[in-house]
Amino acid sequence: MKTKILPGRDFEKKRLTLYAILNIGIIGLLIIYSIFTLKKGIGLYTLLLVLILVLISCLLLLFEFIIYIPQTGANLKNISIGSGLLLSLTILTYANLYYLIYRIKGEKAFSFTGENLSGDDFLYYSITTFTTTGYGDITSIGIFSNALAASEMLIGMITNSILMAVITAKLVKKLQN
Repeated sequence: MKTKILPGRDFEKKRLTLYAILNIGIIGLLIIYSIFTLKKGIGLYTLLLVLILVLISCLLLLFEFIIYIPQTGANLKNISIGSGLLLSLTILTYANLYYLIYRIKGEKAFSFTGENLSGDDFLYYSITTFTTTGYGDITSIGIFSNALAASEMLIGMITNSILMAVITAKLVKKLQN
């Protein structure tokens, strides 16, 4: 018996477009941080709270995606595009959060070689943390940055494993038909 999924849960172009727009918005934030210096204040903490909510939304979208992929008739192209966009959205959101924590806590949050960290440094750090590579040139040392890095590592390991299993199952199912 096939389980019917809820309407709007299939991964068609509208949904993929939404993921792409969210990615563009988060990339825009990282670029804005790199161009303009953010000063400490209530606005920075508000932005931090908003990004935490965006991260929670990203994770919900990602887990929804993982749960409903096996039940959809979506083709592998849409699955690949959707998972790539959601993973990049998660990585970009973490990069934004790292940057804001750095702007708030400064060198008490991250240890690094060099003069100053920028948005692209935190994008690099987010990618190496998500993939659990961690070269050590940028290291989280504060409680908030450590907690955030640990959550990104766990989410990276879990989602990558599950996505690989789901995509493999879809491939096997397609090959058997």
